[in-house]
Amino acid sequence: MNKNKKIYEIIIHVIEQKGDRFTTSELASELRISKRTLYDMFPSKDAIINETIDFVFNDFKNNWKKAELEATITPSELLKGQGKSFPTTYDIDKLIKFTIQIRAGYPKQWARIQQNLDELSQLIYEAFIENENVRVLTDTEKKILQMILQQTLTQLLGESFLEENNLNFKQTIMSLFKLILFGIGY
Repeated sequence: MNKNKKIYEIIIHVIEQKGDRFTTSELASELRISKRTLYDMFPSKDAIINETIDFVFNDFKNNWKKAELEATITPSELLKGQGKSFPTTYDIDKLIKFTIQIRAGYPKQWARIQQNLDELSQLIYEAFIENENVRVLTDTEKKILQMILQQTLTQLLGESFLEENNLNFKQTIMSLFKLILFGIGY
């Protein structure tokens, strides 16, 4: 059995239900494969988590790479396009709860999440500053924008902010983008 989108969606589904307490036996059962076949695909539970992290972030990064290529769209179109491109096959908010567990118990995987967050925030940053419909930013503004993106994404994925404030990730991230693109003025 090769690794495809369906495999990762099942892994994500198991993670949504069990968090970091999932076992390879449970996962193999959900995938309808033997535990041996699972270990042929992924040498360890850490590898399962690592590759699933990459799968989820690649979804987001690919959407922002497309946005970067479409530098002529308006900020409103950019925002609308990103809202529509959110993954619908898994629950991001449940995965965020899992990232909080990762932060506490899996330092290597947390570092991998941080690396992916940095790459994603860089892609978002580039899509914003290279868009011809966004004003030219000063060097200071660029540095602040980059910091805002990096720090906010890290806080949203590594803390319990969303849960404590009864927010979901998509609404929160779309609100962040609206604030960045349109400010708070009338």
